[in-house]
Amino acid sequence: YGFFTGRGDSTKVFVELGYLKRTNDSLQNGFIQRVNSSQTYILKSKLIQTNKSELSAFINYRILDFTAISKRKESSLNSRIVYSDRFFNRLIQSTTVYETNSGSIPQQEFTFLEVPVGQGVYTWNDYNANGIQELQEFEIAPFIDQAKYIRIFLPNRIYIRTHQNKFSQSLTINPNQWQNETGIKKLLSYFYNQTSFLMDRKTKNEGDNFELNPFNSSKENVLGLNSSFKNSLFYNRGKQNQSITYTYLQNQTKNLLSIGSQDADNRSHQLQYTHLYQKSWLFNFFTKTIQTAIESENFPEKNFEINGYQLAPKISYLFSKNTSWDVFYELQNKENQIGNSESLLQNRLGTSFSYSSDKKFTMNGEFSFYQNEFSGNEFSSVGFQMLEGLQTGQNLTWRLLLQKNLTQYLDINLNYQGRKSETSQTIHTGNVQLRAFF
Repeated sequence: YGFFTGRGDSTKVFVELGYLKRTNDSLQNGFIQRVNSSQTYILKSKLIQTNKSELSAFINYRILDFTAISKRKESSLNSRIVYSDRFFNRLIQSTTVYETNSGSIPQQEFTFLEVPVGQGVYTWNDYNANGIQELQEFEIAPFIDQAKYIRIFLPNRIYIRTHQNKFSQSLTINPNQWQNETGIKKLLSYFYNQTSFLMDRKTKNEGDNFELNPFNSSKENVLGLNSSFKNSLFYNRGKQNQSITYTYLQNQTKNLLSIGSQDADNRSHQLQYTHLYQKSWLFNFFTKTIQTAIESENFPEKNFEINGYQLAPKISYLFSKNTSWDVFYELQNKENQIGNSESLLQNRLGTSFSYSSDKKFTMNGEFSFYQNEFSGNEFSSVGFQMLEGLQTGQNLTWRLLLQKNLTQYLDINLNYQGRKSETSQTIHTGNVQLRAFF
């Protein structure tokens, strides 16, 4: 049984309170007995709703009493609070979301299953040459001909009670409204800034001690973590006239598996410049720093901490709105700071094109030449990550994609890829896909 009461208009501003009482009986040792009972307290509300602002909240708190089994109590808290607002005539726009969730996650066990070539996600590298497929020897396949395995989670009866809290924040600063002003406001109108932040943490639930602080720095009892921060500052956003974008990225993840936890940390500074000259020549320059690290609890051979940088200029000639030809160069330097201190200096030179006709036919392709100078054991997990599936020395890769709309509801895709290294024969991969839309 339960009851609810509230005040206000549910389509506008309102507050609703509720209470639920539930009991469960089951057959125990040949007799119907009380198994558990629960009490649930509910709050639903929309406290603010205007043309600029909105604030809503939902809270569900439950007490579960196992009266007949272990005479223990469990508490759970599920909630969601959303606040969005606009300030100074939409100069600043902000959205904040806070969530909590009580539940459980399985201590996952998994295996890898071989599938037809190109239909998988992972590839197997027999690093220790023992002919046995071991979990730490599977990597994400960089090329379609290597994608021969998929990961399958096995049935599991081991569940761990968790409490999850999630906080996300987005903030946009858009001074575009000042484009007709003068002075400092006119200068600021060329800029645009976007910031997003996410903190999603799962901790072990050992009773009523809910961890409500998503920013808690303690690593004790943390079973899962997904943290990301991204800030992009634009100059002449959406234009091709001296357009500049600076982006900072930071991601941290932690996953709980039966083989132990794995932590990943990625950070990067990125700068992109774009300029269109005489409506035909498009100049693009991209550079970034590389900081990526993996820490595996039970497989130290998969641990690495790679620092580096990338420089990538590109020149494009625009024949028309639908046809372009590109020439690009890429310099990449990576160094592993731990283990065997592997290093990579990669030079890449290539060309690509794109064509789209008015008869619903598109075609694009790319040809790249790689020169890899690698120091260390390339047939290792770290070497595979740094080389991205390529080999030491000279490598060639190419691809071609054709797309044609046969009818309004039917189209066909032809995809061809190839690659060649100094120590391997040429590998050709192709597939045809026919798609129907209903």
